[in-house]
Amino acid sequence: MTSLSKLERFPRTSKIPTQSPKYWAKEKDRYLRQLLIADIEELTGRPLFVYFSQLDQEINHTDPDDIAEIISATDSDEADIFIQTPGGLVDACEKIVNVLRKKFRQYRVVVPSWAKSAGTVIALSSNEIVLGINSELGPIDPQWNIGGNPVPCELIAKDSAFPEHIRQMAQLASDRMEKMATDLLQNGMMSGKTADEISLAIAKLSKSSGYMSHGAVIDSNEANDLGLNVKYLSPDDAIWSRVWLLYCMYDYDCKAKQLGKIFEGVKYSIGRPI
Repeated sequence: MTSLSKLERFPRTSKIPTQSPKYWAKEKDRYLRQLLIADIEELTGRPLFVYFSQLDQEINHTDPDDIAEIISATDSDEADIFIQTPGGLVDACEKIVNVLRKKFRQYRVVVPSWAKSAGTVIALSSNEIVLGINSELGPIDPQWNIGGNPVPCELIAKDSAFPEHIRQMAQLASDRMEKMATDLLQNGMMSGKTADEISLAIAKLSKSSGYMSHGAVIDSNEANDLGLNVKYLSPDDAIWSRVWLLYCMYDYDCKAKQLGKIFEGVKYSIGRPI
């Protein structure tokens, strides 16, 4: 029987783990994910860092610190950021963007399945967004929870049924998101576009009338139509097939181990329980 080369088997290594066998076995899910991260890095030539959240785990104020922790493992000024998130707090999102921009001169955001709302804002802060066949971004119109249902701040600001101070706060939230996204695109992936082109993209993304649903799907074609710098990878692409396998590993491991989020690179790993 012909022996397989290192590149033809998984895990892709012939080295005995430095950890004790029992510890490695206990943490094998993490170590296998990190081996696959290393495989992807070998193909792309740049470090890859993962921010994975389950559907009900929103971006919060502890996330920037954990992201800063895992990206401290590299001296590179370029990186790929694998993001899976339903969105969350705008303030926390802004800090994540600041952390990434202070660390890296350039970074791509890789979205295997979904980066919605504030997750889309993080994607807008990158130099390039990498999407696949079922990847989706989403509108960035801020929402407030009213009676258990998310309601666009833009609509609240125009509704005289709400007290004046609530309407003013809702308007401020809408204005802030619009300004943040505009600044990110002007100084980032749309810096070569005209002011009108940027304004049209922002209006569609940040206005309730743009997609008429905060959960609307913005796929690679729509993102391109908006003028975003998007790279589409087909399902059989060597990089994307590994990205999708990595996504499936995180999805399964989080559910199996009751983890709400995982922050991970080839060196550091942080898991946060639900």
